[in-house]
Amino acid sequence: MKTSTQRQYSRAFTLIELLVVIAIIAILAAILFPVFAQAKIAAKKASDLSNVKQLSLGILMYGADVDDTYPFCWGYGTDWLPWHMQVAPYIKNRQIWLSPVDNWARGNTSTNPAADPINCGVGTYPSVGVTYSMNYTWPAGSWGWSSNDQQELMSPTSSAGGASQTAVPSVASTIIIAPRPNWYHQWCQGWATEVFFNYGEFTMKGGGSKMFGNGTNYGFCDGHSKFMEVSQTLRPQGLQANTAKPANWPTGTDWPWPVGMWDKRQ
Repeated sequence: MKTSTQRQYSRAFTLIELLVVIAIIAILAAILFPVFAQAKIAAKKASDLSNVKQLSLGILMYGADVDDTYPFCWGYGTDWLPWHMQVAPYIKNRQIWLSPVDNWARGNTSTNPAADPINCGVGTYPSVGVTYSMNYTWPAGSWGWSSNDQQELMSPTSSAGGASQTAVPSVASTIIIAPRPNWYHQWCQGWATEVFFNYGEFTMKGGGSKMFGNGTNYGFCDGHSKFMEVSQTLRPQGLQANTAKPANWPTGTDWPWPVGMWDKRQ
């Protein structure tokens, strides 16, 4: 009887087949990785919007207990507390004061405290970053600090110690919160608590105005929050288009007139 020996062959991938598979994986990665990155940014944008919304509502709750007034960004009275410390009891979550895309290095400690013995006291304190500021600006040009100066007339708050919430005619189109991320904006420091549309830390690369692509999230005086481009915030509101530019308004391209949602006079 004759027997035949059958040879068994093992099937392996050829070099061409391996190259094709690698090429397919590379193509899929090139397509999917940007999608994943966009999804991650979208999630952070939604988280930031939620932060701004909660802080805006916190301001309203603060006002309900303080004669319907807004806190002043730098603080006032016997306890010179920045607005984030004034509103903090209504938020009870310090993490939401820092945007998920605020990656500014602030060091390990803060050494210039606000007058808050409970949270800060005297000495050095753990560094706790703060991103968001209130709509207000330093005096410009011939402005001073009187109640009739432009920064006081525009702002929903006031250096006199809080402005009435009923004094804002169009609460749904008046900005109260915008981001001002930088290395020294911290919990135990009472500066960088105000922001305006032409501040360098708002307009610069890595600043607040373009935290998410071409825009950022804003909080408004009625408690809602919204993503906008800075150019949208500067569009004339209400009667502004027919309002003459004040005689003491600064000159220069960085001081347009009117200033839209940054000015409560609508």
